Amino acid sequence: MKLEILVTLSSLIIAPLAHLSATRPDTPGLLLVVMPPWVDASSVAHAAKAQIVGPTRAPFGVQIVVETMSQIDALSNAGAWFILDAEKAKWICSA
Repeated sequence: MKLEILVTLSSLIIAPLAHLSATRPDTPGLLLVVMPPWVDASSVAHAAKAQIVGPTRAPFGVQIVVETMSQIDALSNAGAWFILDAEKAKWICSA
């Protein structure tokens, strides 16, 4: 019984995140960039010639502004796990 509850709860959490992570942003703009904790966010932003706009101390993600689609590719190549449209992903950070 406990296993079924755990699987159900995990599915409810993982399914929306999987959908968001599989969806690449359509346009440049404000992005939520999720990266491993051992990767420095400022290095990822610098590699993509992008600007971090907040938060400055988050364990896994930052908001970054990009102006071109090639910068999104550069973020991924620099070590980002997920790159999400910040508007579509705002429910992740809301209380």
